[in-house]
Amino acid sequence: MSGSVSDTGRGSRLGRLAVLLIAVVAAFSPAAYGQSSSSSISTASASGSLLPRNVVVPLRVVKRFFAEVTQQASTGRNLTAVGNPKATRSVIYANADDSKKVTITVDLYRNSRDAWPAFREALQKSKDVPGFKPISIPTVGQRAFAGMVTMGTETHVGLGALDGKLIVGVTLAGFDATRRNISELVALARVEVAATKEALGASERCQ
Repeated sequence: MSGSVSDTGRGSRLGRLAVLLIAVVAAFSPAAYGQSSSSSISTASASGSLLPRNVVVPLRVVKRFFAEVTQQASTGRNLTAVGNPKATRSVIYANADDSKKVTITVDLYRNSRDAWPAFREALQKSKDVPGFKPISIPTVGQRAFAGMVTMGTETHVGLGALDGKLIVGVTLAGFDATRRNISELVALARVEVAATKEALGASERCQ
């Protein structure tokens, strides 16, 4: 992708939305467009701890909800996590040509007192994203919000869920914001919250 002025603005806005929806990465982070972020939101340090891979559900589980994805494209720290998490993990799943992506992020905070302000910041500032449209969803975890933005022909739909010390994000890129896709997004987020809490074990469970 070329580094035109329009691409620069587009990358910045999509990267900002990724932070606000507590979902990461290549699908719409500024790095995907070769640009630096202009967001004023504090993000997790690249040197922060990495959660084990098993905190995020495997490809076969994601395919139950979004059959189009066929591969794990990447995994690593969630560099767009809000606040100061103890550890993070991001996994991107994609179809063959990377035109459709499902990104799952997990951010573990030291306690719920740290997680709540981070979630609240993302929720509040999401309202300021140009073109952001909130989406009404049922409960996921203890609290959740969702929204979408369309830029050109690309639609991104994201959900952030707070559960105790955890913030879980699930984001779709390249999928239409249909009622079915949103329903599947919510269902996948619920499965991910449960899977994360089970993987972390008793010592890190969110009470």
